[in-house]
Amino acid sequence: MDILEKVTESLKLFNSSVVHVYTETTLDPDLGPSVRELSLDKRLIEGLERAGITRLYKYQWETLKAVREGENVVIVSGTGTGKTEAFMIPLLDLALKGERSVLIYPTKALSRDQLARLRGLISTLPEIRVEVLDGDTKTKDRERVYANPPELLITNPDMMHLGMAMSPKFRDLIRSSQHFVIDEIHVYEGVLGSHLRRIVDRAREIDGDIHLVGASGTVEISPLLIEELFGVRGKVITGMPRRRGMAIHSLISTNGVSRWTISAFLSAVLIREGLKVLVFVDSQQMAERLAKMSERYGVNMAVHRAGIPTSERLEVEERLRSGDLEGVVATPTLELGIDIGALDAVIMAENPPSYPKYIQRAGRAGRRNKVGFIFTILSDNPIDSYFLRKPNEFFSRRLTPITFDNSNAEVLKVHAAALLLEKVALETSRLKEPWLTALRELASAGVVSEKRGVFYATQRTRDFVLSSSLRRSGPIVEIREGDKRVGERELPQALYDLYPGATYLISKRTYTVGELDLNSMRAKVVRAQEDLRHYTKPLYRVDIQEFREEESRGVLGLPVRYGRIKVRIDVTGYVTYDIYSKSERPRGEELYDEPISFSYWTKGLMIKHPALEEWDILSSMEAYHATEHVLIAAGRVVAGASLTDLSGVSYPSGHVVIYDSQVGGNGISKLLFRRLEGAYDIALDIVKGCDCEDGCPKCIYDPYCGNNNRVLSRRKSLRLIEEVMRGLRPEDGEIKGESLR
Repeated sequence: MDILEKVTESLKLFNSSVVHVYTETTLDPDLGPSVRELSLDKRLIEGLERAGITRLYKYQWETLKAVREGENVVIVSGTGTGKTEAFMIPLLDLALKGERSVLIYPTKALSRDQLARLRGLISTLPEIRVEVLDGDTKTKDRERVYANPPELLITNPDMMHLGMAMSPKFRDLIRSSQHFVIDEIHVYEGVLGSHLRRIVDRAREIDGDIHLVGASGTVEISPLLIEELFGVRGKVITGMPRRRGMAIHSLISTNGVSRWTISAFLSAVLIREGLKVLVFVDSQQMAERLAKMSERYGVNMAVHRAGIPTSERLEVEERLRSGDLEGVVATPTLELGIDIGALDAVIMAENPPSYPKYIQRAGRAGRRNKVGFIFTILSDNPIDSYFLRKPNEFFSRRLTPITFDNSNAEVLKVHAAALLLEKVALETSRLKEPWLTALRELASAGVVSEKRGVFYATQRTRDFVLSSSLRRSGPIVEIREGDKRVGERELPQALYDLYPGATYLISKRTYTVGELDLNSMRAKVVRAQEDLRHYTKPLYRVDIQEFREEESRGVLGLPVRYGRIKVRIDVTGYVTYDIYSKSERPRGEELYDEPISFSYWTKGLMIKHPALEEWDILSSMEAYHATEHVLIAAGRVVAGASLTDLSGVSYPSGHVVIYDSQVGGNGISKLLFRRLEGAYDIALDIVKGCDCEDGCPKCIYDPYCGNNNRVLSRRKSLRLIEEVMRGLRPEDGEIKGESLR
């Protein structure tokens, strides 16, 4: 019995099934010239041939030519297809001519991983040195790098940010480098992408006209996007979607069973068949729960996610490389190109936020020239149900671009303060927007000093920059067990995870939240005496306190505005679910005497819908609330949003507001604003294609609904969208009434 037959037979236990199979065979890539035809340094040619590289792929050759000509270039190619060699061959050739390069990887783990790989590539080139400089570099090693800079310097954006701000010696390193490589560009979404743009701006302030080379997984990269990310125009060179070999992609319908149960069970089936398995989830807490659930089926899976000690993550990576580990549950931390050895199968417990992320994760499956198995679990939610009805569309989707917001005000403040540390003083008359506004806001907050038209850095400026993080934009809540710090969580997400009564997992250990204090920014947790058999979800209200328009346009005749939004969240209680239940229905509800509240600024869009004369307020709210849900769901297809990237709120006045979940904005809502017509088309298909009576998880239910999916109507949402498409228009008016999320 082959693997697919075994999986199909095993799933019958839960009445679940494989509903669609797509077999992908990657053809041999187009070849370019041999290395001896490329006018490379003789020493490099000999080194490449010893490494088994005698001929370049065509896209590698195109990259070589572009880099030699000084073009800013971004390479787009899948995992294991030779991206690193594409940019390293020209840079090594230039290094032998005395030119230096800075290689920027998104994480320290990936930097260290690439160090070993590059040292292998230059093992026959003693003239070229490669070093890592990051927060873990010892002082004596750091001074050695400063005194004698290597030809290839590996670092990360965090070190670039703090190094340029705090260290004249680091700035000298930047000044002496001609080429800057930014690998894994597809990772720079949301806040991290906003930070990267400002880091590049600051590097250009130090070094003038820097030469940029980027490399990315398979996402939609355009010259315009390169300009938004780097501040300069560039050329896109496309490679291959995945490494050579066969990949078998299977879509699995849970048929109403919990996706977590199916994922844990399927992991055990594959591991017993001798396969090494990687399971992807998008939530830190679900990674923990899934790893615990797999124990019920007789397998012990490790967890790899952000928020656990680095030493634990490194141990998991080493055990994967050595073959000592049969399976691991990971958040997107293992999407990156870290070497974790050969894996046979990837299970996506959740449909990934975007098709590029699906391709990136699927690329982890399959040993070289061997079959890789990819299983995607589709459950009862609107987008999963959409693809269960139209499985061919799952694999024919358009690529989405990475999304970020260059105008994120919180990000700008961080880099304006850092720029001031680099310059010591800045005259207001020489500053352009948006830097001037950011520094004025910092001066008002006392973070920088302003005297007679000149900004000056102070100790508070230094403290502000040192406490900043590129991975987040919101305030941090510290998680404490007694006097021990056991973790942290960023707001507003902390509000949804660390409310009193919540169950919270850290490294498969279960805790109960006793208190959340947003004044001290601490959550107190208690270790559960035994493994709990339930998990919790919050109940909450959302209200729009202020809206500042930046753009507007008409969509299907509806007025749509985009801009800055001040959001207030009130957590009012929580509901409890059985962790091992085959269904996903709550078993209980707890309400607080007083809500826990948090307000913040973000970006989003506001849509004004019409009212139907025969509907009362309740009927209208059922339509608007359901339409809000399906538009957010459609955002996963048209804008590549994850389940938690977008939030929304609806009002009896017909206003539906959809906003970025992160403080300051992440760029997703702006892409939805631009592609809203497509979102309405998908929303119509969702509410029209479902066979339920008047609402269910397959169409209008949202797992993050703060109202526990009450006051919803599929039929009324369908009627509303159809009337809009027939030409019904709303009356003018402002937001009125009590909101629903």
